Amino acid sequence: MKTYFSFKIGLASVLVLMLLFTSCQPEEFSLTSVVEEDPAITKEAEATDPTLRINTSLLFPTTARLFGKCTEDWAIEFGKASVVLDCETAFQSQLLDLGNNVIAPYGILGSAVEEYTITKDQYVFLSPALILNDYPCPSEFEFEPADGQSLEDFLKETGKEFLDVLEITKVIINGNEIEDVNKYRLSSDLFYFTGNPDLATCFDPCITGESQPGIVDGYFMMLKKLKVGKHTITVKGEIPSEEYSFEWTIVLNVTN
Repeated sequence: MKTYFSFKIGLASVLVLMLLFTSCQPEEFSLTSVVEEDPAITKEAEATDPTLRINTSLLFPTTARLFGKCTEDWAIEFGKASVVLDCETAFQSQLLDLGNNVIAPYGILGSAVEEYTITKDQYVFLSPALILNDYPCPSEFEFEPADGQSLEDFLKETGKEFLDVLEITKVIINGNEIEDVNKYRLSSDLFYFTGNPDLATCFDPCITGESQPGIVDGYFMMLKKLKVGKHTITVKGEIPSEEYSFEWTIVLNVTN
């Protein structure tokens, strides 16, 4: 059985970094929607200036699409971006570039407050926790599907087991707590990726450096465009079985 994890937290081994859904839906993102309400702003004004704000929702719905990709697609991009790092950068807090002006905070939960500068034209894809569950693994892990079990079902089942030990209790954006965090959890369909083989020595012994299958399981949220200024994101969670809790804070300084 696989005995390592890849969440964004620290535990005994390598711990780094909702409702289940696996299909993209047709709803499109509004590229000019942002996070705070101002009743004096009209839709026409918002359309000409992406820093203006009508919609009070902090997050895009899980069924929406941005640049032709749904939440599951962006989750897969996040997973792929995390496994092309090297042994030095895989454990460093940073912003991962997912393409199309979408960036994703990546780091070790429980560390100091992380602060980044981004532009008002960038979208933030937030994952409070995720695992990329991959195959094949070295034989000593005895990590194989049961007889008659598909590889996808096997990776989904074991990925869920790995991540279920972690509970995300709160996600707070600019003082506003996100309701029902679990609805932002998903498990992806099977996909193929090529990771950095150096990571097999420090991060994930199952990374081969060649094309291999995997799934991602985690919590994924696409934020609407943020207005110019400072924004604070706080994630709180726990691992009840380990009597371990954490708090992860990200400060985003948004510029023109």
